[in-house]
Amino acid sequence: MPAWDLLPGETPIDPSGLKNRAAIRTRRDLATAEALNISKAFVKYLAARPSLRSARFDHAWVLQLHGEMFADVWTWAGSARSHDLNLGVPYLQIATQLSALIGDLHTWSGFGHPLLTQATWLHHRAVRIHPFENGNGRWARLCANIWLKRHDAPIIAWPDPAFGADSDAREEYLAAIRAADAGDGVALLEMHRRFQVDPG
Repeated sequence: MPAWDLLPGETPIDPSGLKNRAAIRTRRDLATAEALNISKAFVKYLAARPSLRSARFDHAWVLQLHGEMFADVWTWAGSARSHDLNLGVPYLQIATQLSALIGDLHTWSGFGHPLLTQATWLHHRAVRIHPFENGNGRWARLCANIWLKRHDAPIIAWPDPAFGADSDAREEYLAAIRAADAGDGVALLEMHRRFQVDPG
C-alpha cells in the first residue's frame, strides 16, 4: 500500500492492522470501509434512546464502542494502544485517565453542569487521552452523542466527512480542540451548540 500523506493534526496511519489490505488501497477506500462500519454503531446507539445496560459508560464499554465502530476494518479495534503516538497521553496512562474521565462524567450532572457542557468535556477529554491507534476523534464524538441521546437530549450532527479532509470545518475543529487543551473550552462548546440538532 502506498504511503498516505497526513492531514494536519492527524494520527499516522499504519496499514499493517487492516483486515482486508487487498480491498483498501487508498484513503477513499479506507474512509468508505470505516464509514460503513461506523454506521452500524450509529444505528445501534442513536436510532433510539440507548438503555443504561446497552450504553454503560464504564471502562469496558468505551473500549467496546470503539470495537463496534472499527472491528470490520482494523485488527486492533477496541484495544487500547500499546505505544506512544504523536498525540495523546503516554500509553501507560490510558487506563488511569479513562477511568478518571468516566468517574468524572458520572458526577458532572450532580454538580449542575448542563448536558451539552458534559458532552463537550467528555468529547474533549476522550480526544486528549487518544486511547486508540486511530479513530479517536470519531469515537469521542460518538461517545458524547450517545451520552446526550441516553439523556433524551438532541445529538450533535458533526460534519464528519469535512473533518476527514483538509477543510475550513476541520481547521476550526482542530483550533477549538487546541484551545480546549490550553484550558479554554468556549470555542468547542460553541461548535457543539451550533451543530446540535434542532429538536423542533
